Amino acid sequence: MATEFDYAQLDAISGGDAGFEKEVLEEYLLSAPNDMGKLSAAVSANDAAAAAATAHALKGASATIGAKGFAAIALELEQAGKKGDLGPAPDALARLEAAFADLTALLRERIQKAA
Repeated sequence: MATEFDYAQLDAISGGDAGFEKEVLEEYLLSAPNDMGKLSAAVSANDAAAAAATAHALKGASATIGAKGFAAIALELEQAGKKGDLGPAPDALARLEAAFADLTALLRERIQKAA
């Protein structure tokens, strides 16, 4: 599920423009690692509010490009943060990190095809 990707969503936001799609994906790959780091730090610090906010940002950006499975895990972290209970967060974060590795590979492959 973590690698579930909606290519139709990506095509919809890019309007079928391969150059624009490449720009969007490259921007995502520049910003998402920073958010992943912030999320990891928030979970480590048991900062529920920061975890919720950062997970929300990751969820939104990921859903926008079509990374549905990744967005679903980010939603789990967002909800845990909003509830103020980060007990399940380390497991969800580990799954998110693994999913991010898969997603990064998938997006880099897509960028190469768009080039």
